[in-house]
Amino acid sequence: MSAQNNLCQRIILGETCKLIAHPDDYGALEPSISGKIMELHHKNHHNTYVTNYNNAVEQLQEAQHKNDISAQIALKPAINFNGGGHLNHTLFWENLAPKNAGGGGAPSGSLAQAIDSTYGGLDTFKGQMNAALAAIQGSGWAWLVKDKQTGQIGIRTYAVSFTIYKMVMMRFNS
Repeated sequence: MSAQNNLCQRIILGETCKLIAHPDDYGALEPSISGKIMELHHKNHHNTYVTNYNNAVEQLQEAQHKNDISAQIALKPAINFNGGGHLNHTLFWENLAPKNAGGGGAPSGSLAQAIDSTYGGLDTFKGQMNAALAAIQGSGWAWLVKDKQTGQIGIRTYAVSFTIYKMVMMRFNS
């Protein structure tokens, strides 16, 4: 089972989560991404989502034990936001790789073919991805995704973390 599926199940079940171990040396992606930035992003930013999610889950469990419906409802936005932030960051870390591990450079194989057929080439794709990211006001994410039913790829943007969480909930509840 992938770490993402395991994480999704933990979030759906309302269980606490752990910060994933950083998959590589923080400096492995230099000079493209600063090792210090990666370290701060993992240890501080991502860890804050995990800590806040776990705190909200523990408060939710207490509210459920007390049958405090208003507290349960009030905690849902924090659980959604921080659970979604944790899931987004887990996907982020697991999809990065240094050049010596197959990362970096232009896509190849079926991904390159899909980008070429959908966007007309890598440069056009990069332009559209950057435009999609620039259009997000505040905090958000953009992902290149593949539709399992159609096989088509596309850029999807999410203005806030909990959108991913809601998509996960729909996937597991349908």
